[in-house]
Order: sequence, then C-alpha cells, then structure tokens
Amino acid sequence: MTLKPLLRALPPGFEIVLADIGSAGGLKDRWAPARPAVSAMLFEPRDGGEPRAEGRDMLYPVALGPEKGRALLNLTALPNMSSTLQPNRPLLETFRKKGAHTQITGTLEMPVDTLDAVAAQAGRGVDAIKVDTQGSEIGILEGARRCLAETVILAEIEVSFFERYEGQALFGDIETLMRAAGFELLDLYRLKRYRRLNRHGIGNVSLGAGQRAGRLAYGDALFFLKETTLLERIRHGGGGETLALKAILGLLVYGKADMAARLFDETADLMDPARRARLARYFGSIGRRFLRHNSIHHVLDYLARHV
Repeated sequence: MTLKPLLRALPPGFEIVLADIGSAGGLKDRWAPARPAVSAMLFEPRDGGEPRAEGRDMLYPVALGPEKGRALLNLTALPNMSSTLQPNRPLLETFRKKGAHTQITGTLEMPVDTLDAVAAQAGRGVDAIKVDTQGSEIGILEGARRCLAETVILAEIEVSFFERYEGQALFGDIETLMRAAGFELLDLYRLKRYRRLNRHGIGNVSLGAGQRAGRLAYGDALFFLKETTLLERIRHGGGGETLALKAILGLLVYGKADMAARLFDETADLMDPARRARLARYFGSIGRRFLRHNSIHHVLDYLARHV
C-alpha cells in the first residue's frame, strides 16, 4: 500500500504535526512514506544547544515531563536504555545481557519542560505524539493534557509490562490515563521479551507450539481518539475536512486502512468534491487489491489441501 495517491490529493499547505519525544536519530522510518506532509517537533535533550530548525522539523534539546524544571539523565552502557529513572538492576540482572546493558556510565543534567508549554510557545497544534523515553512516559503525558484534550488524535507510546526502571508506570497505568483522556487502544506491536539467565545457556527455542521464550518486557501501544469524539471535533469543533484528512493519514501510517476507509465514509460529505472522488478511487483500489490477494490465498490454500 502506497500513500502517494493520498498525498497528491491533500490540499496545499497541509501538514500533520508530530511530536517525537525521544527522537534520537531523527524522525522514525514509519513516518517516511508520509514525509511530504509531516512537520515534526523532535525532542532529544542529549543533542544540546538551542532549539533549531532542521529542514521542515524543529529540534528541541530539552526533556519533557509533568512540569518545568531540571532532571538528571542516567546514561547507561547501552545508550538506548538511558533514563531519568534508575534501572531496576536487581531484577534486570536476572535477564540475559540486561545487567551489563544497564550499567550507569555517567549522568547528564538537562532542562525539562512540558509538551503543553512548548507547543503553546511555538503556536503549534500537535496532531500526533510518539513517546519513547525508557520509563518516564506517564510524566510526559501528564504534561501534555491540554494537547491530548484539544488537538492530538493519535499516540504511539512505549509501554512496559514489568518494572524495568524503579517506580515506572506500567502498561495498565498508561492505558488508564489515555482512556480517561478519551483515547482507545488500537494495537500493541514491536513486543520485546527478556530471557532469563540460566546455567544451561537456553535462550529462544522451538518449544511451546510457537510461543517464544522469555518474559514480555515492553512494546509500543497505539492509541487513537474515540470515533465519537473525533467526529464531534471534525463536524462541530472547527476541524472539518483538514482534521478528517489528518486522522485518515495517521491511520494509514500505522496500517489501519480499514479504519481510515470508515472515517472517509463518515466524513466524505465535508470534502472538496474533486478530493472526495480521488480518495474514493484510492480506497477502492486498496479494497480491490485486498480481494485479489484474498482470492489467491484461498486458491493456494485449497490446492495445498486437495492436490
């Protein structure tokens, strides 16, 4: 599925604003197909310096949290496990490699602000957020309550299923906060497991009818604004066609073509007639490709069972 036909149908000046919190390495590949329509607010305190433009993006060398202040980042041997929280080393040392990965090699003091404050100062409405900060995600969401209540339609948040860092919020805490903010859980993906140390060197083996070895440690949770709330914003909150298109594009970025097509069905009457016709052709072509693929799959399955 390509987004190019959809991108060509968007109105001039259209953009979706993504707040990428924990953006080491720049905008993630997932958003690359929609790049012509994406303007990112990249938050990475280790980059240092002052806020600066990078192409169509803005880089903010500041950490985010529930309130303005300063924090200490614990730098670990494996850089992407660095956190403002302390690694739960007594537990992590019982898993392969994790004890070595979470050795603290230094600290970095850094400024902290809230997403609500940064967005307000920049005069930007945040449409989507991606949060990956090794345990401090719930504090960032608490500092983004205005954005969640007024402009955000989609959120990708790393969630943990046990306390990898001391005192961190777990998946259930994140889901409760997002549900209270009017969002529904759409998906869990990129699920990662930690494997227990043992004297026999056993890691992932083919036992358990396909179940993988290890304990579920963390993954990414995808939340989307409740459909009734989104349609209210689109029809009565001044969002109109532009907000509908942002939501459709965001859903397609995450592979939710069925939901994007339904949202188009519900909002097509608000769209420019020429754009409505182009999007109808786009979704029609996706549907036809699915039907062809499904038919071929059934034929191959039949041949495998009967020939």
